[in-house]
Amino acid sequence: MAKPIPASGAGAARVILKNKEDFHFDLRKKEVNGNKTSYLYDVFYVNATGTLNMAVENDQVVIAALNLGLGKVITLTNDENLKKLCRYVLDQA
Repeated sequence: MAKPIPASGAGAARVILKNKEDFHFDLRKKEVNGNKTSYLYDVFYVNATGTLNMAVENDQVVIAALNLGLGKVITLTNDENLKKLCRYVLDQA
């Protein structure tokens, strides 16, 4: 069984990346505005469910927020692994 995400949400992106087989996501919404594409995914992991919002411009993730309902929203500024998680989701979708 995969390691659960701590209740604080600390290191969530890293934990998910190490246990990708237990991470599932469904695209809820996609919007294109010029060269910027916004995505909203419903995400599911062992002990957490939530949303992943991201904006991609010129094939680069420029904005991202992972909200797993753990009291902390994970963004590009507070977790550098979130960009890797976003890239994984985009590559798998």
